[in-house]
Amino acid sequence: MTIKRMLRSVLFVLIGVGLGLMWKYYSTPTSSPLSSQSSSKPAIVAPGFSPHFSLINHHGEAVTEEYYKDKYQLVYFGFTFCPDICPTELQKMANVLKQVGDRSSQIYPLFISVDPERDTPDVLKSYLSHFGETFIGLTGTEDQIDQAMDSFKVYAAKTEDPEYTNYMMSHSSYLYFLNGSGDLLGIYSKDDSIEKIIEDVKATISSKASISVPIQD
Repeated sequence: MTIKRMLRSVLFVLIGVGLGLMWKYYSTPTSSPLSSQSSSKPAIVAPGFSPHFSLINHHGEAVTEEYYKDKYQLVYFGFTFCPDICPTELQKMANVLKQVGDRSSQIYPLFISVDPERDTPDVLKSYLSHFGETFIGLTGTEDQIDQAMDSFKVYAAKTEDPEYTNYMMSHSSYLYFLNGSGDLLGIYSKDDSIEKIIEDVKATISSKASISVPIQD
């Protein structure tokens, strides 16, 4: 790893901690970007947080954040070779979608790979099929992934672990809850309970509203 990438990784860890603290203590009201929904959930004031990306979905199609602005999003950064934390967090996301009922039709569950070298669209499609048919995998070139991580203030770096044959990825682990405008409505660490996430989603999204959009599978 270059010195530049090391310094950037340290910076993103500090920013990630800062976002978590802001989530607990600072917020301002915002309106829902979806005309058919009303939200009582305020956006988090998170300076520098501006989610943008230009990536490839698990169908091999080029997409940007604009492609998903018609719904809310639950976003997680990870990698398919992750032995424990990533599948645990994705299962948590799947359980949230199951528990919030018809509100789940208004949410895109996005999994953005931090390991584009191994996580091809086909690999992502196969991996995410274990969590739900609505899950969307996103990958790209190393530069594209770096830009996405920059915008979400995510840290990730290759590591060598003698317990594993292949390299692993050390990365920050947060689940982001966004509205269609990219406003940060919630940020959850692996220690946050599924009940907390469900409570926030239900408080934000009306169960009566529904948007008909083709499911990506």
